[in-house]
Amino acid sequence: MQRKRTDDLLAPSRYSRRRAWAKRIVYLAALVIVIGGFLYLVPRFEWHAPVVHVNLASNVVGLGPFDIEVREKGTGLAALAVTLSAGGADHTILLERYNVGVVTDKRITVQLSPSKMGIKDGPAVLRVSASDRSYWRFFKGNQTKIERNIVLDTTPPAVELVSGDPYVNFGGSGLVAYKVTPDTQKSGVRIGRYFFPGYRMKDGHFAAFFAYPYDLGPGERTVIVAEDAAGNTREMALSYTLKPVRYRKSTLAVDEEFIRNKVAPLLGPNSAEQDPKAVFLKVNRELRQKNEQTIRDICSQSHPEPLWKEPFHQLTNSKVEANFADQRTYIYRGEKIDQAYHLGYDLAVTRNTPVEAANDGIVVFAGDLGIYGNTVVLDHGMGLFTLYSHLSAIEVKRGDKVKQKQALGKTGETGLAAGDHLHYAVLLHGVPVLPTEWWDRKWLKDNVYGKLAG
Repeated sequence: MQRKRTDDLLAPSRYSRRRAWAKRIVYLAALVIVIGGFLYLVPRFEWHAPVVHVNLASNVVGLGPFDIEVREKGTGLAALAVTLSAGGADHTILLERYNVGVVTDKRITVQLSPSKMGIKDGPAVLRVSASDRSYWRFFKGNQTKIERNIVLDTTPPAVELVSGDPYVNFGGSGLVAYKVTPDTQKSGVRIGRYFFPGYRMKDGHFAAFFAYPYDLGPGERTVIVAEDAAGNTREMALSYTLKPVRYRKSTLAVDEEFIRNKVAPLLGPNSAEQDPKAVFLKVNRELRQKNEQTIRDICSQSHPEPLWKEPFHQLTNSKVEANFADQRTYIYRGEKIDQAYHLGYDLAVTRNTPVEAANDGIVVFAGDLGIYGNTVVLDHGMGLFTLYSHLSAIEVKRGDKVKQKQALGKTGETGLAAGDHLHYAVLLHGVPVLPTEWWDRKWLKDNVYGKLAG
């Protein structure tokens, strides 16, 4: 009888505990639901609007393309619209909606066609609208709207040839004089992948030195290009006879001693312990390419007027040991391992001969240049430069104004030089050209002086 009473007393306590546990489970489930809902909904209520950039250099827009960039760091883009308002009407350029996935970054290229839309040149308004997928603003999302007042200009500048070149040597230089209309922002000569900018002369004409580069085929089209602020471009073909020039091919043997003593030090300490062939290829390919890019960068800016008058000067009493655009094949242990072009003249006299400036100019570089060793680069104006390398000593500094035949340093064998000599190069905006033309008084008289005089 006593046992039954004890069980009866314990039963309510067990029931209470079960109810308490059930309540805890319900509370826990509710808490999980609330937290889960919070974690789900809060990010979707983010309030960061998309960021829109219209990449226009000016408010004048023509037929040239321009980019619009949209960045959305929250819920992703929902829609993007681009419209153009002109002549009292709205024209849809782009309308996109994004229903699948999360689009966070969008870059579009816009190229207007006013004539197809029946729009005339003149004032217009460019509008860009981007909205995201946020639940903010009663599920309408965040929105960014941008308006740009622009001026439509689809008429390219005009170009008129004043004086051209009847003949241009393959690998050599040319000079063209031309007129452009006042709205022109950029002009020059384009041939293949190369562009040579023009410079305004005292008479209002423009003149551009250009090269027919040694590494192009003979059929490349040459044009004068004029571009306005709206990106409209006019091209006028240049007609001339390309005179063939035969450039030499040579074979050079390299051995381990040369690689160890001359090549490996250009890569720094411990390079001599690496595989000789790999070391040579790293220098002759990678370092050469890097050094040539540095030269192009050095020659990317030039004095707008010619700084010289007389023909260029060849190093006094020098003998030409290697020619321009020689195609060199390198042999290592009987194997052809690489090729490269020699983009200048190797001039030799005696050891440590004073190196003379080929013409008046400004020092734009004086220092070590990898395979070229100690190097000086002179700017002679209008994109024309001369380079002097492998020097044992440099006697000028960047910014110095020098006169023709002034000493720049002394010949040597720094860099990738097998013996004491001067590596001399002539460049047009960093493109190596045939040096002998610039030493030739008659060539300069026939092709250069008259056009520069206006």
